[in-house]
Amino acid sequence: MLRAVAVLLFLLPYTAIAAVVGLALATLTGSVGPLYRFGHWGVRRALRLAGTRIDLQGRERLGDARNTVVMSNHVSHLDAPVLFEALGIDFKAVVKKEIFGWPFLGRVLRRAGFAAVDRSDRRQAARSLSQAAAALRDGSCFLVFPEGTRSRTGELGSFKKGGFVAAIEASSRIVPVAVDGGRELMPKGGVRIRPGVVRVRVLDPVEAGSYSYDDRDRLVADVHGRIARALDELRAGASGEPTTA
Repeated sequence: MLRAVAVLLFLLPYTAIAAVVGLALATLTGSVGPLYRFGHWGVRRALRLAGTRIDLQGRERLGDARNTVVMSNHVSHLDAPVLFEALGIDFKAVVKKEIFGWPFLGRVLRRAGFAAVDRSDRRQAARSLSQAAAALRDGSCFLVFPEGTRSRTGELGSFKKGGFVAAIEASSRIVPVAVDGGRELMPKGGVRIRPGVVRVRVLDPVEAGSYSYDDRDRLVADVHGRIARALDELRAGASGEPTTA
């Protein structure tokens, strides 16, 4: 509990200060770069306070992150900050519209080009996916958790198709990523943060542009299968490749 309190006491004032300064710099420079620099610095410190260490494998497979969709399994609130820190890229994401109402953070996400989605409004959700596809074509990188929510059991759930459709529309690369360990450190529904290691394995990319809209189910199955196999290997302790901390 003390670790969770320490992280919260750091993040609340830091988010407010970083948002104000970062938004001002973004306006002056015409670039969202300052927002991401503050974001990376804050996430790195917060993970240290949480005692979270990262075991990264296969980072070189990410390659050029332009017009790329990083797709990962999702078991913990630690997953997004761990991927942000481990991969070291300034990705965007499609997030629940409620998050855009959060003080300071909502303005930062909007300015950085994150897309808001209202899952209860199919037309609005479709517009968000079109917005994401346009940003991908312009060279952005998006992080997508295709399960749509965190798994309570740690088992890989079924994938929603929205992110795959956007990737097909933009002829993006999809880079599957398997993340293991976060559930033990910060499970869904829990408030404690335990110290420990989160393992991240970057897998070989899939060219979404080689699939048509009618082939989207096959693309979903391909990416789901790759992540499922990697999770099985990580949990069995069979890395079989060099590891970078």
